[in-house]
Amino acid sequence: MANPPIQLSLQTDQSTASLTPPVTPIAKENRPNPFQTKPKEKDQPCTTYFTDDLEICRDSNDRQIEFGRGVWSTVYKARSTPSQPFLGTPPSSPVTAAQVLAVKAPLRRDARPVLKAEAATLTRLTHINGHELHIVPYHGFHTELCALVLSAIPLSLATYTEDQAELARKRTGLKTMFEPVQGTEAFKDLAKKLITGLNWLHDTAGVVHGDIKPQNILLRESHGPFPYEPLFIDFSATVEITSDDEPLDTTRASMSSFTPPFTAPEMLASLMCSEMAPTAESDVFSLAATLLAVATGDLLLYSNMNHRLRLEMARAGHQIIDFTRGGMSGCRVPKNGFVERIVKPAVVKDPKMRIATADWVKLVSEV
Repeated sequence: MANPPIQLSLQTDQSTASLTPPVTPIAKENRPNPFQTKPKEKDQPCTTYFTDDLEICRDSNDRQIEFGRGVWSTVYKARSTPSQPFLGTPPSSPVTAAQVLAVKAPLRRDARPVLKAEAATLTRLTHINGHELHIVPYHGFHTELCALVLSAIPLSLATYTEDQAELARKRTGLKTMFEPVQGTEAFKDLAKKLITGLNWLHDTAGVVHGDIKPQNILLRESHGPFPYEPLFIDFSATVEITSDDEPLDTTRASMSSFTPPFTAPEMLASLMCSEMAPTAESDVFSLAATLLAVATGDLLLYSNMNHRLRLEMARAGHQIIDFTRGGMSGCRVPKNGFVERIVKPAVVKDPKMRIATADWVKLVSEV
């Protein structure tokens, strides 16, 4: 595909299955207390530290193995083992086997404050009931690397969508031409899980994700017509939902990358504005665009257009359904079909008129 969107998601290389053991230890001479935390500020949970021994994995050519790379960070494959106790001190818990992890480290010096802020966000989210079902498992902040330590989940929604699109191209028959590439029931189940997850972020966790797209959703094996549990990742643009009279925290949002057509049109229109910040309404739009991409199997949505035209179409995002229907896979979004009924109230031009996530959960359950 030409001009692919910037991917900040964790993606694995299937060729790494038989790699040699990691040889880059990151040891700790003076081991901190494994429950060490930073001082509390404004009654927020303390930032969680990662204190086990951590090794960055290397391939047979002694190169560090990367899961993915974005504007601000590189995600490495790593393994960890619990820190060994001092001599004469019995272990506090049984020693567990080494874990395969994803380590999100800064690619640039100015990315360090972004990752530190993301660590604080993830710490707070992991103290909220239900987080296990909706966000990537977070293990703590690695001080020496200034990096986030996360569970390594090998499949992203972007990769899954491309695979399903390839399988759909090999199938024939008029019936399947008008269905989402993964099938009707699987798509409905996925849509319900994603919308439920976004509702948790907004109504329970009280945050706006800020950068929802297929690359920022990982898939963990589960049950149901859609056999995975979608987990949101990359909270580098996340802001807390505040009351109307509270000032917006625009620092992290202004440093984030944006990926048309998944960015809400009002956000694209204000890219040069210093007061720009994502909103719950822009998240709703981004998830709706993600659902269209998943249904059609086209991660660019407007793949038959050049970059300039795609950007112009993204700025007129309230017409995204019509634009998608006019594309190469538009037959998978038939007029008045269930895909359109799910997406349409989430992409209206006036952000304040877009469907709220709680109502969206009800709608997707009824379609």
